[in-house]
Amino acid sequence: MRSLLCSILLLSLPTLAIADPRKDWDDFRAAMTQHAGGPTGMYAIQDVAVVDAGKTVHLAPARAPADIRWAVQPGDKGQVSVSYENGRALIRGPGLAEVDLLKAKEQQQTLPNGLIVRGTVYENSIKAWLYNPKLPAQRFKSLSFFPYDPKGVVTATFKRKNVPVGVSHLDSRNHTGLMYWIGDIELPLHGKTYNLRAFNKEKDWTKINHVLLFLTDKTSKKTSYGGGRVLETHFPAGEAPKTMTLNLNTLYSFLCAHSDYYNCPINLTSFIDTELKYGEMYPPQTK
Repeated sequence: MRSLLCSILLLSLPTLAIADPRKDWDDFRAAMTQHAGGPTGMYAIQDVAVVDAGKTVHLAPARAPADIRWAVQPGDKGQVSVSYENGRALIRGPGLAEVDLLKAKEQQQTLPNGLIVRGTVYENSIKAWLYNPKLPAQRFKSLSFFPYDPKGVVTATFKRKNVPVGVSHLDSRNHTGLMYWIGDIELPLHGKTYNLRAFNKEKDWTKINHVLLFLTDKTSKKTSYGGGRVLETHFPAGEAPKTMTLNLNTLYSFLCAHSDYYNCPINLTSFIDTELKYGEMYPPQTK
């Protein structure tokens, strides 16, 4: 899984060209479960720091790895640090070769104490994520999903905006972000047709390779996350088709449902006046 927005965190989930929607759903559940309970999953997050250009954060010393957090002020010269320099997220520390996290495998580095540091781009900054692979065993049991329903596989029409429109939004951590409205989806469902705004973090059509739909419905705050859920549909960059197959069985909760460290948009959702009993349910099963 990869980061979905800096506001959300874009998951590289199986989508587009859905040759086998049921397998697509199986792969989706497996990927979501790994993204939740894996060593760099949502429930393994120990701390996150936003690092502006030219700035550095340090891992403050602690008695045990579980107590380590990011600090702005340097301490011991032997500390691990992450600096954002000239577009690079440089990690340094005892026993580590200097590495640009943004170019490293999985954009991460395992530390001698077993913790994992990962770097992702965030607006004009980076996020330095600190993971403790032991935490999921303490915090997480499993995710919940609605049963697979073939009626959730729907052919929709996409009307592309040749010039994407920037939309400022407030996120769940009270930060202002920017998404681009790249077109509209006409979704026939349960006897009605819904017109939904489609978004992307990019404004350049040569780079846009998916649409994001942010949805609430009549299951929200009942059997699905009240803040909303996300549906992704992918295509070759710059080649958005006029018709798309949407697999609603792969709806997933805003990641803020699982961790306060994520930044989730709160004013970009479209309301669908029906129950979407597809995809991820809420809450998850935790310890």
